[in-house]
Amino acid sequence: MCVIVDANIASLVFRHPPHENFAPVFAWLHDPDKDGRLVYGGGLARELSKLAAARRYLRALDQAGRAARVPDEETASEEQRLLQGGLCTSNDPHVIALARRGGARTLCSLDRDLHSDFTNPRLISRPRGHVYQKPTHAHLLRHTRACLHPWRQRRP
Repeated sequence: MCVIVDANIASLVFRHPPHENFAPVFAWLHDPDKDGRLVYGGGLARELSKLAAARRYLRALDQAGRAARVPDEETASEEQRLLQGGLCTSNDPHVIALARRGGARTLCSLDRDLHSDFTNPRLISRPRGHVYQKPTHAHLLRHTRACLHPWRQRRP
């Protein structure tokens, strides 16, 4: 699946070498034999832009074709729909909006409230969201039909 890396763990993933729990994510995004892809945009892009290491990392992934930025307008309108629906329990509806618009179904985060939202089938479904936290979750690093592959058109 395409992956979203929450700002609360960006410093653990976007460093070299990455924290041992996130080494499989780092490898999946960098290994030329793998097809890892990071999705970012909207409020998450703004949060990550405040972190120097994350800015450099995103730039490198963009240049390598391993990152997809979902336009801010798309995530903002989706975030508004989520806020109006009142289903989010976390303070991160921008991450849920990003998953819904960008197709990512794997989240790297340590935020328990966000985990609850990301795995809520009323918020993310077809396929459902999953949370990566440690190396035993490496099986979640794969693509599904929801991902924004570079060869596919962006969903409306």
